[in-house]
Amino acid sequence: MAASPARAERAPDPLRPAGDAPGDSRLEIRTDPKKGRGIFARARFVPGALIETAPIILIPAGECPAIDRTILHDYYFHWDGEPDGEGSGALALGLLSLCNHSRRPNARVRRNFAWTTLDLIALAPIAPGEEITIDYNCPLWFDPQD
Repeated sequence: MAASPARAERAPDPLRPAGDAPGDSRLEIRTDPKKGRGIFARARFVPGALIETAPIILIPAGECPAIDRTILHDYYFHWDGEPDGEGSGALALGLLSLCNHSRRPNARVRRNFAWTTLDLIALAPIAPGEEITIDYNCPLWFDPQD
């Protein structure tokens, strides 16, 4: 479907909303020169607030070693089993996979086994314009930037 002339001529929004759904307008993707892409709040979040629910692609435990040899290693989550051992992986189909690491995170990831989702939950107050960060809870393969 072609874009309408008015839409095609509009200048791009410097604060790029994450999507077209009403809930998505609460988040945006920005690029930080030190950390790369990250997720930033466009709305205020209180501690305990559900920021995002991301459906997942479940990666069987036997396929995780192959994924670990690709760029997807940096974006998938441990789903079940031992945190540092065998277990399935979960590739989030939302913005959650773009959350940067922080030693002082303002959000956390909750595995929702009942709905097969990864839920991003605020740990602290998050103001509009603030980056939403999580603790990766694993050995890091980069130097933390905070």
